[in-house]
Amino acid sequence: MRMPLSILQIEFISPTPANAGQAPQNFVQELKFYNLALFAVLLMILAPIWIVKYPGVADYPNHLARCYILAHYHEDLIWQQRYLLDYTPLPNLAIDLIVTPLLRILPLLVAGKVFLSIAAILYVVGCSAVGRAVIGKPNWLALACAFTFYNSTLLSGFVNYIFGIGVFLCAFAYWLRVRDRMTFVRFVLCCLLSIAAFLAHMSSVVILGVACCTIAILDFVQDRKILGSIVKLIWLGCPVLLMVGFMKGSGRVGGIIWRSPLGKLTTLLAPIRSYNAVLDTATLVVLLVCALVLLRRGKVHLAVVASFVLFVLYLITPATLFTASGVDLRYVVPGFLLLALSIEPIWGRSKKAALAVALAAMMIHTWSISAKWLSMSNRSADVLAMGEVLPAGARIYAVIPSLNGATNPDPGFINVIQLWTATHKAEVSTLFALPGQQPLVFRQMPCFGPDYGNPEWKKCLASYDYIWTYDPPPALRQDILSFATPANVWEKVTLWRVSRTPNP
Repeated sequence: MRMPLSILQIEFISPTPANAGQAPQNFVQELKFYNLALFAVLLMILAPIWIVKYPGVADYPNHLARCYILAHYHEDLIWQQRYLLDYTPLPNLAIDLIVTPLLRILPLLVAGKVFLSIAAILYVVGCSAVGRAVIGKPNWLALACAFTFYNSTLLSGFVNYIFGIGVFLCAFAYWLRVRDRMTFVRFVLCCLLSIAAFLAHMSSVVILGVACCTIAILDFVQDRKILGSIVKLIWLGCPVLLMVGFMKGSGRVGGIIWRSPLGKLTTLLAPIRSYNAVLDTATLVVLLVCALVLLRRGKVHLAVVASFVLFVLYLITPATLFTASGVDLRYVVPGFLLLALSIEPIWGRSKKAALAVALAAMMIHTWSISAKWLSMSNRSADVLAMGEVLPAGARIYAVIPSLNGATNPDPGFINVIQLWTATHKAEVSTLFALPGQQPLVFRQMPCFGPDYGNPEWKKCLASYDYIWTYDPPPALRQDILSFATPANVWEKVTLWRVSRTPNP
């Protein structure tokens, strides 16, 4: 049965404020109400960050540990002996550039929450700014888009990426507004925003370049002004200069790994994937129904083409590219945001009801994540308490469990022990301190060794004082018992003390 065309009557409009129509007489009142609603949404998004002690972002403690070392690097010889500083303009520095200086005045956990809060503010404000730049007035769909801050990439710990998406949204919105009236001051501002996007995360400046080039091409198709197109985009050369410094090379090549068709389909759900598959599915169904209602006889602005380009890049990009993982995934969240923010509903009773239902679904989704974080935070505190037995400066080999295995731990367990860096000056083998990726680099790469069944694996642990495991397989547990003894145990988590002589 074919769908009636009236349901999908769409008018495509160029993304310029002049095409948005005249503002209604009650525009000021609507704007005040919109700003209040946006502020309320922002508070709801900030709440999960501050109501827990340890936010349930998987790699987040790892980044905090590195920032702590960077902040105290010149004060303690132990850090200078273990690590080197890398002053290369790396496109992955958001948390390092913000949290490290904040540690001069704030405790580590508070500084980390300030960073997450700034990322959330950029994300929410960016959604609103893009929506307004595209249709020329507040786009109420930005309220629902803002709740996608809690997406699977954030929960997995891609904090620099999420921060970068916020920078991208703000930079793209500004460029949309000024691209036809570029002055020297605006050029400088665009240049600075592009550099901020680059330093936050590589994907941020790539997505910014893709989106701006797409709109500039659409503009050229309409006005046929080559010089105008060049003026609109020449500021993108600023981050290219930084890229030259970054591309000096770390000697690591890596490989290319493609995601399966099912994997591609699954990762498309990134904006709403969380810890509860049932709730995620229900949220998806509700949002799809609301989208159909909102699209009926609505307007779709040509900025949606940038969204389509991002989804094409997602389809043709491998999951792992050289030394970077989840490369294709980086296009999904901004792709959906630009898609939604390009829609301008013709507001009526049914459209307002659909928006209210969508917002309610996203609120419930966010509250579900908050509840999970509370549980994870309490358990993370118990795991960290195991470190009471650690001497200062201890070196710990972390055996990371498979997240796809039969025994699947809370994601917060994976890196929470990195916080022993701040409390015990500990060195954990899984710290993010790799050449070309972080500004802190191991002087000597940690020995990860071969598979644990190989005798060489024991030699690899000779320089470590402790081993951390979560519910290890029987064979691994038996192997560890031959040269280590339990120092502290909590549920399925064990901290083993390595013996310098083999156990009998």
